[in-house]
Amino acid sequence: MSRASLLTLCVICLLSIGCVDSRIARIENESLSVAIALKGAELQSIRGKRTDTEYLWQGDPEYWARRAIVMFPANVAFREWKFSHRGSDYEMPFLGLVESGEFEVRESASDSVLLEFESTSDAQERYPFPFRFEVRYAVEGSALVQEHIIHNLGTETMYFATGGHPGFRAPLDEGSERGDYEIVFAEKLNVDRMVVAENLHQNRYEPYLKGDDRLALDDPRVPSSGMFLKGVPVRQIGVALKGEAPYMTVDLGDFPNVNLWTPPGMPFVCIEPMVGHHDRIDAPFEISEKDCVVSLEAGKTASYRFSMTVDESAPGP
Repeated sequence: MSRASLLTLCVICLLSIGCVDSRIARIENESLSVAIALKGAELQSIRGKRTDTEYLWQGDPEYWARRAIVMFPANVAFREWKFSHRGSDYEMPFLGLVESGEFEVRESASDSVLLEFESTSDAQERYPFPFRFEVRYAVEGSALVQEHIIHNLGTETMYFATGGHPGFRAPLDEGSERGDYEIVFAEKLNVDRMVVAENLHQNRYEPYLKGDDRLALDDPRVPSSGMFLKGVPVRQIGVALKGEAPYMTVDLGDFPNVNLWTPPGMPFVCIEPMVGHHDRIDAPFEISEKDCVVSLEAGKTASYRFSMTVDESAPGP
């Protein structure tokens, strides 16, 4: 057999056992197997090994084609998709700059991976602050930890927002319906929700939870536009069959805010930890004056972690 033929055979063998997949990073431990696309550093799968159950929404385009968007340096949108800084105007795409960016693997182990996106000249035409944005994924027991790490590479203070947007299957199988599921809060809450319409904060709040720790997906209080909670006092929010323990729980960790998005009729629940929030309908265009962003001094680094924990013993179907 020639050397070229042998090389071809080796590549075919590697592909057949799943060892070659240059645009997907895979990590695992004894409990979970996880796949992450290098494009956008977007989760593709969270699978429990004991029951071989897929917990992450799988991006059916009939409902929502994405799975777990990573947002930076805007959460969802800026007013009129733009901002200004030091007298110059910039366009900010929907969901920010990195959601479709090509990340590189910086560090890799069997149970963790660090992905990196560094601002390019094209990015700086849209966002004038040089940065390096990293996303670290690590499986720890039955939890998947997601960390956003922001490096200010410039010489002035930068302004940004960041967030995760993971979607989880609900219903979890064909034997159940959306109305059988609910969002579960770790404690009873008395909170109002920020009203969001056309991707912007409408400068008003509406009654939301009044001594509740569970909210059914078919509850009339569930709007199509999302339920944003600013400075939410509870840290753990899950998805469960009615009356049961959650099969997926998000711990907001370092993220102070959360958006819950589960439009009526859709078979998924998004629990979106956010640093910052949607821009306001009347927000100033100067980015340093916006209240939907946070700041980071020149040369400094900030990091924010949240986790997603699977309970395979909790009823799902």
